[in-house]
Amino acid sequence: MTALLSKAAAPFVIAGLLFVAGFGLWAFAASQTNRLAERVRAEARAERDSHWTAEIERANAHAARRIADQAREALRVESVTNERIRAAEQKQVELEKKNAALPNGDRCGLDRDRVRLLPR
Repeated sequence: MTALLSKAAAPFVIAGLLFVAGFGLWAFAASQTNRLAERVRAEARAERDSHWTAEIERANAHAARRIADQAREALRVESVTNERIRAAEQKQVELEKKNAALPNGDRCGLDRDRVRLLPR
C-alpha cells in the first residue's frame, strides 16, 4: 500500500517541487527586476538633479552679471550727476559774484545788467 501511495503521490510531489522551484525563480526574477528599476530611477534622478543644478548655477551667474552691470551703471550715473551738480554750483557761485559786482545793489527792481544774469 505504501508503494501504491508513493507511486500515486510521486507526480504530485514532483509537481509541488516544480511549483516551488518555479515560484522561487519567479521571486528571484521579480527582485532583480525591482533592483534594476530602482537603479534606473536613481540614475535618472541623479541626471535630472545635475541638469537642474547646472541650470540654477547658470541662472545665478546671469543674475550676478546683471547685478554687476547695474552697479557699474549706477556708479557711472552717479559720477555724471556729481559732475553736473559741481558745474551748477560753480555757475551759481560765478553768478553770485557777478551780481555782487554790479553797481546799485540796494535798488529795487531789475536793471538791464541784472536781467542779463538770468538764465535763458
